[in-house]
Parts: sequence; C-alpha cells; structure tokens
Amino acid sequence: MAESISDFVAGWVGGAAGILVGSPLDVLKARLQAPRLNVPGNTNTPSQSLTATQTFRNLVQMEGISSLFKGVLSPIVGLAGLNAILFVSYGNILRYLERGNRYSADPNNFGAPVPTLSQVFLAGCGAGFACFLLSAPTDLVKIQAQMHRGSRSTMQVARDIFRRGGISGFFQGGMITIIRDAPSYGVYFAVYEGLKRSLKVESGDVSGDNAWKLLLAGGFAGTISWGCIYPLDVIKSRMQMQVIQPSTRIPSGSLEGGTQSIRSYSSTTSSAPLSASSYHTINTPHYRSTWDCIVRSWRAEGAGVFVRGMGPTVLRAFPVNAVTFWIYEVVAAAMNKVQS
Repeated sequence: MAESISDFVAGWVGGAAGILVGSPLDVLKARLQAPRLNVPGNTNTPSQSLTATQTFRNLVQMEGISSLFKGVLSPIVGLAGLNAILFVSYGNILRYLERGNRYSADPNNFGAPVPTLSQVFLAGCGAGFACFLLSAPTDLVKIQAQMHRGSRSTMQVARDIFRRGGISGFFQGGMITIIRDAPSYGVYFAVYEGLKRSLKVESGDVSGDNAWKLLLAGGFAGTISWGCIYPLDVIKSRMQMQVIQPSTRIPSGSLEGGTQSIRSYSSTTSSAPLSASSYHTINTPHYRSTWDCIVRSWRAEGAGVFVRGMGPTVLRAFPVNAVTFWIYEVVAAAMNKVQS
C-alpha cells in the first residue's frame, strides 16, 4: 500500500511539472495536426506547406503568448492524475510480474526482485490500457481547448462536449487512444529502465551524476516512445477534433471529401486569413471510423499527413519526460525516506 501511495503522489507531481514544461509545443502540435481547409473561391486558405515556425509565429501574433498554455488546466487536473494512475498501475503490475525473479545486489535496493525488460514492457502496456478511462476524455478536452481561438475555458469546452454528446461524447476517438497508449507506454518504461541500467544509475540516488542520468533516460524514453506511435497520435487527434457545434458552413468537397461545418474564430467571416489555427472542429462526424479517418487523410493530404507536427512533438517529448521522470524519482525517494 505504501508503495502505491508513493507511486501515486510522485507520478502526479512529476506529471504536472512535465505538462507545464511542454504546453507550448503541445499546442503547436495540435494546430499542425489539424486537417487543412480548401475552400473554393476563397483566397485566404492555409498553405499546405505551413511550417512549424510559421504556425508558431501566427499563433503568438494572432492569439498572444497565453495561447501557448491553452487547455493546460485539463491536463494538469486530468493528465497529471493520469500520470499518477499510470505509475501506480505500472508499479503494481510490475511487482506482480517480477515475483520469483532474482534479487538485486544494489545496496540501496538490496533484496528487491529485478524485473526483466520484457516484464517492464508488459507492465507499461498494462498501465497504458488501465489509464484509458481518464486519458481519452482528458485528451479530448485538451485538444478542443487548444483548437479554439477564442477565450473559452477548459470547463466551457467540457460543458459543450457534454451537451452535444453526453458522457459518451468524451470518448470520441477512444479506440485509437487505447491502440496508441498501450504499446507506447510499454516502450516508454522499457527504454527508461534499459537506459537506467546501461548508465548504471544507483537506486534511490537522485543527485549529482545520477540526476543527469535520470534526465537523459527520461528524455530519450519520451522521444523514442512518441516516435514509435506518432502516426497513431495524428489519427487520434483528428478523431477528437470533431465534437463541438460549429457555426460556419463550408461547401461540399472543401474538407477531405465531404460537406462539413467548421467554427471560424475570427470576429468577421473574411477579415482574417484562415489557417490551421483559425478554425475549431468539424460539425458532424466527418470520419465514420478510425479506418475512414486514415483513408480520407491519406487521400486528401498524402502520406506526409501522418508525420505532420512530429518535429515539435519529439522536441517537446525530451524535456517533458526528462522532467517528469526526474521529479517522479525525487518525490518517490523523499517519500520512501519518510516512510522508512
């Protein structure tokens, strides 16, 4: 029980710290992953080759510095909590799997069983699956808030989703969320544990050289796990951009092959150029299924659509997960000392 409490508190604090570090690049990622508009007769259409730098500049100029932290309340409340559940689930599953393993000779962890990396991977997969009920709605609210160019709060976005779809509305894109999270967390924990062993990190020591080793292990774990599943994240994000009631009708064929409605963020209908950051969400389910989303995205924008925004995401993953794991280890070590 004490171990679970330690995992929960350390996971929550580490998750909150990582979210604050990564919020600006997370907002940029969401904008880059959004479907491109192609409105017949409108010269104010977004460039198909809009770069991450251009998108970032437009975001700051049009919406201000505060836009880089849009939707941050949802992940701090939800994803930091999810991180806590993730670490608790991972720890409990791993302790179950490693029973009967050889024991550690590390003086700081003497007598504890040593898990194999395959056991670490399986525990990570199980933990990712266990987090679904929280990760799907939290991601949805965060993405909807990030895509909104107005001043709507996280709670207002959540209320809109509930009014439109009820409880089930919060699980838009839920299946692809499970498919993304289970293997990615397996890779995440396996890479982290593998690097800790390669770098010979001493258990319970989070200062000096060990601090840098933990930061490196956490950073690379995040970068590699995101790189492995990024195309799935693009599909998940697109599925989750389709919930809020829109106000503007776009002609047939204007958005990946169907008559769709979107919400314009500008105060007038044509005074500001449309861009990946200037509209909200699709009115009716544009994608009938995950497979439909994959096919239509490919046909409309080519294979490159599945890696759009990958640069900022991988860049963001290193500091976010370096901080997350290091803070987790610091808090866990402090709690273990108190408990002992």
